[in-house]
Amino acid sequence: MDSQLTIIMDSLEITTQVYQVHLRDFAAWLRSMGYSASTCDKYPRQLREFLYFLEQRDCFCLADVGASDVSAYFDYLSGRRSVKTGELLSHSHLRSVRKTLRGFQRYLRSLGLGVFSLPGAPLPGLPAAAIRVLSRVEVGLLYDGCTADHWGLRDQALLSLGYGCGLRRSEIHLLNVGDVHFKKGWVQVLSGKGRKERFVPMVGRVRDDLYAYLTEGRRFFSSSGSSSSGSSALLLTYRGRRLGPKSLSERLEKLVTKSGIEGDGVGLHSLRHSIATHLHAGGMSLSKVGLFLGHRSLDSTQVYTHI
Repeated sequence: MDSQLTIIMDSLEITTQVYQVHLRDFAAWLRSMGYSASTCDKYPRQLREFLYFLEQRDCFCLADVGASDVSAYFDYLSGRRSVKTGELLSHSHLRSVRKTLRGFQRYLRSLGLGVFSLPGAPLPGLPAAAIRVLSRVEVGLLYDGCTADHWGLRDQALLSLGYGCGLRRSEIHLLNVGDVHFKKGWVQVLSGKGRKERFVPMVGRVRDDLYAYLTEGRRFFSSSGSSSSGSSALLLTYRGRRLGPKSLSERLEKLVTKSGIEGDGVGLHSLRHSIATHLHAGGMSLSKVGLFLGHRSLDSTQVYTHI
């Protein structure tokens, strides 16, 4: 976070004692839930501005906060300029604030306290994020674009993790060889949001793709470089290091270009959206789709009701 913005956010004085307690305990709760250091720093700062806004509206009790108050807050944010750039706050920033408020809701629920209301999407000043969902045919074209060599085996493994398992980019990046359990038939994900562990089944071609990569393709990458930093990583670079998030996205971009798929916004998260949409369209309930994706709340899965 920009240092000037940090100073300004910290200077917002919260006078309501219960708000002060929530600010302190919310930060501690985030740490206890295993959120990243950056999130543990950002969320409380964004919450401080929200609580300060409530105080300016003479709202000193969370039980009295309604959807109209939150809507008014996002109206205010949509007209506020960034201290860093001087431009109006970006939509990504507004979405980040919404995530903060959802996290604060979960914190309040963990204490057995009443939860303020959030208005339905899209929020004022926050257009609904465009979700690029690939058809089954388009997913097939991505697989068809994989070559028959070790590079193609790695690309197939990437597609099977992103689409077949519905993993986030960060989860794919942090997977290790030991997280793939062929006898049990699942991929063990230890790096999900909030450090929540889950087991994702390897169905369809997922098992075959991962097995082919591990037995035939990965050895090329592990023997190409002298670095040992990626020795336990599942997906490796040519030099034997863990394949980074940016490189993962670049590999998919090349497959998209090669396949001739048109339209913007096709990224790794599109694979996750696509498998969720296809599962729901095939009759899987939203609760089971959410379990598959590792969502904490059904609210996060509601986005797939658009089909």
